[in-house]
Amino acid sequence: MSRHVFMDEELSPTLREAETPQPGEGQVRVRVIRAGVNFWEIMQRRGRVPVPDHRVPGSEGVGVVEAPAGGAGGLVPGQRVAWSKVPGSYADVVVAPASAFVPVPDAVSDAVAAALLFQGATAHYLCHDAWQVNEGDTAVVTAAAGGVGVLLTQLLVARGARVIGVVSTPEKAHVGFRAGATHMVTYSDSMAEEIRANAPGGVAVVYDSVGSGVAEPLLGVLRARGAMVLYGAASGREADIRAGNLGGGSLFLTRTAGRDYFGDAQQAARRSSLLLDLAAQGVLNPVIGGEFPLTDVASVWDALESRSTVGKLLLVP
Repeated sequence: MSRHVFMDEELSPTLREAETPQPGEGQVRVRVIRAGVNFWEIMQRRGRVPVPDHRVPGSEGVGVVEAPAGGAGGLVPGQRVAWSKVPGSYADVVVAPASAFVPVPDAVSDAVAAALLFQGATAHYLCHDAWQVNEGDTAVVTAAAGGVGVLLTQLLVARGARVIGVVSTPEKAHVGFRAGATHMVTYSDSMAEEIRANAPGGVAVVYDSVGSGVAEPLLGVLRARGAMVLYGAASGREADIRAGNLGGGSLFLTRTAGRDYFGDAQQAARRSSLLLDLAAQGVLNPVIGGEFPLTDVASVWDALESRSTVGKLLLVP
């Protein structure tokens, strides 16, 4: 028997027992060591995105291979692997095709591996694909103390950019500074003014995951031909930015979706391996905001939804 978190018809999570799944041809069963918590699960809880048919949330984690079936990509029992797209990861064990798992370097801890791939892939495409950031550019990162914000800041700094982070409370500022930001501000009526004071010529790009109420005033901190890159709406509403708002500086606007950047399984595996290598080299170092038992899922979601947390939250089966 194994345990998993099940979302009932009211979208409330409960811990249940079920028969331990067996891998089929080309599949692998992995004993979960840590599972990552993402805002995607909050959106499932809110009813904004579909719950999977099996009703077990979660998609990322790290664990140890238990039972590979025939042709399982060379993975062997006892091997440590990480993943970012295995549905039902809030569980003791997961079963998925071998291509969904990536070997974890010895230099990368379980917590870092579990915290890295899903949000790291987002941070990587934002930094490298959604908008080309050049050495010497100044970038603004909202939610800079969150899982994606920390990794995005680290990647931008590695490219030679200067980062101004935005957080909800002054107490979170130290997280952005540790990630490499040169200045931190809090959400307020004066945040755009404070950013402009630290970047008089304007910033090259704003990366925003909050949405309405935050993205709109930050248009005013962009330099001519700067970019507003939207990749979320944690506020509950998408930013209200129209074509006419872009004319003041020939500005660029994009609303990204990971499905358009992650690519196929092979491309995703290559990006995952790259992220783990960057972690092994010390370039990427996710902040772990806390580790909690599976039984605490509801309270963990409450904390994440309240925006009171920092870094990445993990579940421990």
